[in-house]
Amino acid sequence: MKSALALVLFIAMQLPLMNQWGAVAYYRVNQDYIAKNLCENRDKPMLDCNGQCYLAKQLKAAEEKEQKSNSERLEKMPEVVLAFQAIQPIFKATFLQISVVEDHFATPSFVVSNNDKGFFHPPRA
Repeated sequence: MKSALALVLFIAMQLPLMNQWGAVAYYRVNQDYIAKNLCENRDKPMLDCNGQCYLAKQLKAAEEKEQKSNSERLEKMPEVVLAFQAIQPIFKATFLQISVVEDHFATPSFVVSNNDKGFFHPPRA
């Protein structure tokens, strides 16, 4: 039962999209009748129109109808207003500025100093 309902809803949603396909299908099925009776260029067989002018008119009319219905839907839609308030921080962030001072008088580590006092011995208890 659910799958049948889903199929019906799917087809109902696709009907507006199939409007142009319906015009093309109608043209293909009735191409001979359209070419003989409804074509604007039926008196000019050298143009080889075969009712394509009628199809173009139908497609243009379907597109205009779709655009009109879309604009009407947009006009009927309620306007939603979203308001945003800026979030204010609870705590003030304070940043410490640490400056690194380079010591030019320090002995580089690769220079061997003569102040070698031997190995460190911890105090005895």
